Amino acid sequence: MFKWFKLSLPNRILIFIVIGIILGLILGPAAGTYLKPIGDIFVSLIKMMVLLLVIPALISGMAAMEDPKKIGGVGVTMTVIFVATTVVAGILALLLGNIIGPGRGLSMALPEGFKYTEPTQTMLDVFKGIVPSNPFAAITQGKLLSVLFIVIFTGAALIALKDKGSVLKSFFSQWADMSMKMLSWIMELAPYGAGALIAYSVGVHGPRILGPLALFVAVVYIGEILILIEYTIIMVIAKLRPFKFFKGIAEPAMVAFTTCSSMANPGVNVRATEKMGVPNGVATFGITLGNVINMDGTCLYQALAVIFVSQAYGLPLTLETQKLVVFIGSVFTISMVTVLSAKIFKMLSADSPILAGKKK
Repeated sequence: MFKWFKLSLPNRILIFIVIGIILGLILGPAAGTYLKPIGDIFVSLIKMMVLLLVIPALISGMAAMEDPKKIGGVGVTMTVIFVATTVVAGILALLLGNIIGPGRGLSMALPEGFKYTEPTQTMLDVFKGIVPSNPFAAITQGKLLSVLFIVIFTGAALIALKDKGSVLKSFFSQWADMSMKMLSWIMELAPYGAGALIAYSVGVHGPRILGPLALFVAVVYIGEILILIEYTIIMVIAKLRPFKFFKGIAEPAMVAFTTCSSMANPGVNVRATEKMGVPNGVATFGITLGNVINMDGTCLYQALAVIFVSQAYGLPLTLETQKLVVFIGSVFTISMVTVLSAKIFKMLSADSPILAGKKK
């Protein structure tokens, strides 16, 4: 048992996914009766943590940033590049998802309680609904785009207050630490939750689901490679040497890969950036800002997941809805900036506005 917990969380999840596949093949539809409740409880725990983490993590992350005025035009340039590459990642996901179509042909039945209706929201509707007339109602009703607006506004105000807001900054920072500790406990259940859910999927839908899932993973990696090429092109345009850059980020990349979290990375990132000749103030601001808004891989993954699910269940997404996928996916990449395995509930959060029009 002790050796089991020495394994990294991703490895434990992978082991239980394999076990779940085997159980699903053995139990068949009975897996839905015996194992799905375990997966449902895990998903509910993850959903419970969304707002408990969105609010303090984003506010404390923004408040910790160095005053953008000190960074000047460099800060503006970084912000534009970060936002632009995140949007490009979302667009890449739509292109790959529609061209390759990893979920096509699955013809999965909609879960009980769902009925397909044409989405009625437009981009204008989404923008109009972001600013809440009652912030407390937005929080209690789980309107996450409105919540993000509130916390970004609050974080900006705390930056403007400087030292006067130190008590509030400390409060949100400690709240974020507490929520992350709670999430770390929940994530210890991830292997069992993931195993139960994959057992249910394989048991109910049969082994035919494994091929499309493998293709989905392959498409995600293709997208990640394209993002890497995109950044190489940006470096060439900026007259930087890509080989020197990739060599310089080797240590931060390994830390991120092994921890599955940007939480462990800022210090290592800043040190590596300074070694490449970037001034301390610019490095600190850029790394902190990047941790907040530059999550290209996550945006790609979320948008691809929405496309995959819509194809698997035969729910056509209009061009307008696909624009919403990119927009919402881009926005939600800023909501869980330092959280271990945050993709799981980033995806849950981003999916809900898209799929809301399909609930009975």
